[in-house]
Amino acid sequence: MIAFIRALPVALVAAGLLPAAHGAQATSTAADVARVDAVGQLPLRQACPGVDTRELADELADTWDDAAKPSTVEVNFKVRSQHVYDVQPATTSPRTWHAIRRAVHGLRCDGGDDQPHAVRFVVRYVEATHVATILRAGPGR
Repeated sequence: MIAFIRALPVALVAAGLLPAAHGAQATSTAADVARVDAVGQLPLRQACPGVDTRELADELADTWDDAAKPSTVEVNFKVRSQHVYDVQPATTSPRTWHAIRRAVHGLRCDGGDDQPHAVRFVVRYVEATHVATILRAGPGR
């Protein structure tokens, strides 16, 4: 009981400091704003107008052996002007990850301006044949 009474003031002081610390973190500064990168999202066909999703799927057909079937791999990347970067395939297979990155870096894209734009598409692996298809080439889910 005495240990509880001694611990009570410490708990009350800690509880009082927690909201004060949270309030200090909630106020943003100019330095914080400079660290934030808001990225607009473009559909794959708008970001890369010349993309042929069948050709892209053919390039990825070699990764079919490594992929679980049926499965999908979400691919996110950014484009700024004509520069494709930050390609992030959501797969645990290193071979598939590298193949998708190579294929996406080979796309001819144009974001239309000097602002970064997020692009997302889904690769679907189906059973029975060596097929990789590109789904949802537009924004959102």
